[in-house]
Amino acid sequence: MQRLCFARATIHAPSILLLDEFAANLDPANVALLENRVQQYIREDSERTVVIVTHNMFQARRMCTRVTLLWDGEIVETADKKKFFEDPHDPRTASFVSGESIY
Repeated sequence: MQRLCFARATIHAPSILLLDEFAANLDPANVALLENRVQQYIREDSERTVVIVTHNMFQARRMCTRVTLLWDGEIVETADKKKFFEDPHDPRTASFVSGESIY
C-alpha cells in the first residue's frame, strides 16, 4: 500500500513532497525498496524537496541532509545531519538522539 501511495504522490513530479512515516510497519526489504525509490526521485531533479516525517533516527540518518526535531509542536532544533546527530545544540535534541528521552 505504501508503494502505491508513493507512486500516486510522485506521478505528477511535485516540487515538494511530504512523506509521513512512509515506511512504517514494513519489512526491511520493502523499507529498502521505498527508501531507494525516494532517493532516486530526489536525484532525478535537484530542485525537488522531500520532507520526511519519521521517528526512526536510523532512517533519518540514511535519508536526510537536514534534520529538525519537533517537541510538543515546537521546533527545537534544525541542523545539517552531521551536526544534528553528532553535536546537537539543544539538550532535548541530545537527549532524543542518545535515546534517553521518549517521544
